[in-house]
Amino acid sequence: MSKASIYLPRVLSISLRLLQLVSAIIVTGIAGHYLNTADNYKIKPAPRFVYTTVISSASLIYGFLCLIFWRYTIIPADLLLFVLNLAAFGCVVNWIGRMGCEKAWDVELHTQTWLSGRAKDQCGRWAAVETFTFVSAALFLVSACMAGWKIWKQSKTETEKPRPWYRVL
Repeated sequence: MSKASIYLPRVLSISLRLLQLVSAIIVTGIAGHYLNTADNYKIKPAPRFVYTTVISSASLIYGFLCLIFWRYTIIPADLLLFVLNLAAFGCVVNWIGRMGCEKAWDVELHTQTWLSGRAKDQCGRWAAVETFTFVSAALFLVSACMAGWKIWKQSKTETEKPRPWYRVL
């Protein structure tokens, strides 16, 4: 076994977890700012953003724990967070579609100011939430696939003692 085949999956795993952490921080920050602003104005927040914040917070905690215990992964948890982040992505896409943004990256919004900031900033903020929710979902899928590949690869070699399913790398 070459050193690259030993260390490359470990480096990739840590890199994926760091990227998951960064994308979850961005989504949690923007959606949390919306929830805080809505609470300050005594407005009941949309349930889709409560859901998005909860899922991004769960992704944040799971990514942080997997970063600390980087040799361990739970493939079903990665797949579950992939599906939950895709659902959050769908909720945000539905919201942006009704918001009046012609494109998610459009800088001009032809409606009134919404909650805080300029109106054109809101499209950019929710486009960032949309983008990083999808990126987070994709990263969880890649992490699960990489862990599954590593388990499959370990089962093919007889020279290495098989590890438990939760200790992949």
